[in-house]
Amino acid sequence: MKRDFRELVLTGKKEIAKLERFVEEICDYYNINNEYFGNVMLATTEAASILFALNEGIDNTTIAVNFDRNSKGLVFKIKLASGNEGATDNEDILDREIRKHKLSRDIFIIKALTDEITISVNAKSIVLVFYVSSMNYEKSLQRINELKEYWNKKDLLIHRK
Repeated sequence: MKRDFRELVLTGKKEIAKLERFVEEICDYYNINNEYFGNVMLATTEAASILFALNEGIDNTTIAVNFDRNSKGLVFKIKLASGNEGATDNEDILDREIRKHKLSRDIFIIKALTDEITISVNAKSIVLVFYVSSMNYEKSLQRINELKEYWNKKDLLIHRK
């Protein structure tokens, strides 16, 4: 199988639209549509938002989004390219708790939308895997059924003569 590797660098949360375009182009190329496209789009944008949120207030935070098509499926690695480790220690306790709750909710959403998720221990990268082989299996079943219907109709026409 031919591998496909692409990369995008985001310099701030305001550039999430670039990520959306990036994901849309990839999904168009691989003919991923409907609900599955929505899953890929929402999971990748949420993952990037999480990394930006963890580094909020830090100057020059950039995130690299790497795409790789391999035997597992579509793999998006969203990683901190530059910036600090995260929030400062003088952050208010209430703000930290609110932020933890929101991030845990976002991570739950991503887990529900992906087939595999890996978050690095230091929260500097999130790897999302979307299986696409099952989609091909469903498509092949649909085509087999259409062929069977075609041959059944043809047999009926032959027997009528």
